[in-house]
Amino acid sequence: VLGLGLVSVVIILTTILPKIIRTIGGGFAALPLPTKMLLRLSDFTRGLFTTYFGWIVIVLIVAGLYYLIKWTKSKGRLKWDSFKLKIPLLGSVLRTIAVGRFARTLGALTKGGVTILEALSVVRDTMGNELLGREIDVVAEKVKGGESLAAPLDESGYFPPLLVQITSIGEQTGKLDELLLNAADTFDAEADSTINRFMAIFPAILILLLALVIGFIIAATLLPIVMMGVGTGAF
Repeated sequence: VLGLGLVSVVIILTTILPKIIRTIGGGFAALPLPTKMLLRLSDFTRGLFTTYFGWIVIVLIVAGLYYLIKWTKSKGRLKWDSFKLKIPLLGSVLRTIAVGRFARTLGALTKGGVTILEALSVVRDTMGNELLGREIDVVAEKVKGGESLAAPLDESGYFPPLLVQITSIGEQTGKLDELLLNAADTFDAEADSTINRFMAIFPAILILLLALVIGFIIAATLLPIVMMGVGTGAF
């Protein structure tokens, strides 16, 4: 449905709208503002594929996207990963997924007899986020200096209080691995629940936005006809 709607928008902008405007006549200045805006957009859309300037714009856009993706995977990865955590809803989901990975990996490794420091060096690469990975590096340094695991996790500010509490209890009771694995199930379930809720409403939001766009296009296309009819007394 979404793909069909986008195709419909492109067809209206590039073929139907220009024909209607040419049929009406009267010049660009006589058109209502919404129709002028739509006509400008139509000219720009058609120009992208029919002029040298349009192809230059397309090439620049593709090149920009390529270098942006390349930047987010190298020098700009830290900034990009930090930005993702600040995005409403998405940032919360990404953080919860990362915390779940942290708890599951650390719990499994310590259960297998791996030391905390060795486990943290492995966990760091499973976070899927460079900012959180660097926070794990800071935590590891403080643990190496003699602090408990829970204290630097709490000081970081990037890990939820539930994880800090579970880690603290696990260190005190000697059941850190067991409690972390149980916590991982909780964090994974929370992330899955949030994603499912989001996916349930996201298509409806897209369809609503597309309907508004198509509605505006239809209204802007028919408005000159209505105004012409009113001017001639046909309505």
